[in-house]
Amino acid sequence: MKSVIRLFVFFYVSLLSFSLSSETILRVAHPAASPTKGNPFGASGTTPTLFYTSIYDRITDIDNNGNVVPELALSWKSVNQNQWRFKLRPGVKFSNGEKFTSETIKTVFDTVRGEAINARSWYREAPNYPRVEIVDELTVDIFTLYPSPLAPAYLSALWVVPHGHLNKVGLEGLVNNPIGSGPFKLDSWEPERIILSAYKDSWRKPKIDKMEALIVPDSSARYQALVTGQIDVAVAISTDQIDILEMNGHRAEMRNPIRTLVLVLKSNDAKSPFSNVKVRQAFNYAVDKETIAKILLSDLVKPASQPALPFAIGYDETLNPYPYDPERAIQLLNEAGYKNGVSFIIETVSGFIPNDTAILQKIASDVAKVGMNMEVRLITYPQLARNSTLGEMGGHGFIMDFTNRYADALKPIINTNHSCRGAGPWFCEESIQQVINEADKTFDLDKRIMLTKNIVKYYRDVAQSLFLFPLIGLEGIHKRVKVWKPMNDRFMYHLVEIHD
Repeated sequence: MKSVIRLFVFFYVSLLSFSLSSETILRVAHPAASPTKGNPFGASGTTPTLFYTSIYDRITDIDNNGNVVPELALSWKSVNQNQWRFKLRPGVKFSNGEKFTSETIKTVFDTVRGEAINARSWYREAPNYPRVEIVDELTVDIFTLYPSPLAPAYLSALWVVPHGHLNKVGLEGLVNNPIGSGPFKLDSWEPERIILSAYKDSWRKPKIDKMEALIVPDSSARYQALVTGQIDVAVAISTDQIDILEMNGHRAEMRNPIRTLVLVLKSNDAKSPFSNVKVRQAFNYAVDKETIAKILLSDLVKPASQPALPFAIGYDETLNPYPYDPERAIQLLNEAGYKNGVSFIIETVSGFIPNDTAILQKIASDVAKVGMNMEVRLITYPQLARNSTLGEMGGHGFIMDFTNRYADALKPIINTNHSCRGAGPWFCEESIQQVINEADKTFDLDKRIMLTKNIVKYYRDVAQSLFLFPLIGLEGIHKRVKVWKPMNDRFMYHLVEIHD
């Protein structure tokens, strides 16, 4: 109760500080801030991305249909299997006055490649681009280590910062001094409150004057702040809050799902019960995902059959989700040598997924019926980000996602610890790794799709994870906000319109 009172006092003071201003201000409550603050290369996951798009731009982007669309690059073409030529957007300036040119792109690549340890979100990707050559001021050639038919899609993950600033401060200097070409620039960054002002010369010109990002870990507190008019947008609300919002004239907006929610299972460790494929399969059979989707997620999504989502290259439409079959789960556990049951620990964060606590409680209840004792252990978001990057687990699994943001089912398998290629893989089987490597190094897109479908089917059949649902992002929007247009894992801040 004290924390809630303190939170509302904080909101009141925040509102009072702007009450004498005629500026239009967007107040957004996030569940967490990036653990690396203003350095976009040091963090990964949805939460940082939702914020960073207010400051930074990328080379390309992916739209809600999985198509690669222009951002700082207007067009691109393949010169050969290992070389792509990008034509850059003219007239772009960063908020410190620097001009965006080909040299900017080259400097970003060279810096990230050279400081891989400080660029966690790109440290596996950077070596795949060994060279960047400047053709002219607004044309750049990017070379790939292996044939890469989807390089333009992958570059939608690379944030762009001014080369002069980057040369001066390095990646670590971005922590407290982020500079981008996006619609806002940083005024101040405090633990619970980040203030940004409009960058009027951005090529994505904002329609509001200021933005205030408030860090509110508790989902209920974000919701209460929204319905009482203290904020304009509550990030990651629960599905059971939708009806009340709409009754009060507000609304909920669902982002296009680009990630598959899974419980990652520690199979690459002989001491883990999940090193046995039959235990992993039993886990998948033991969970009533249909009921969870219908009751706890308001039937907004259907159970996942595989890591990929339908818009991603490599999605296999012939695969079905594991059905709810407790008897089959018990049979598999018996065959695996666990006739007396099995115990394990799943780590999770709270407040990032609609109804996440209730979902995990339902999973634990379901699997208990077949003799699986699942202990849920709460960790922080920075711990989860670190563990997922390094492949470290305090338990036997943790809640995570397969990102489909590149519209490619293979990329998350290659770029994370979902395969032997990871820094600390939780799943590694040499037989399928050979297929993964072959798919990754072919420029023949049809062949790549065929191989990726084989990989996806294998992951489904051996129950590499507990495949749950497309991961929905649900925001509560106050009726003051007339225009709110999310696109995949980013908010289109420059399109926001507010009317009192």
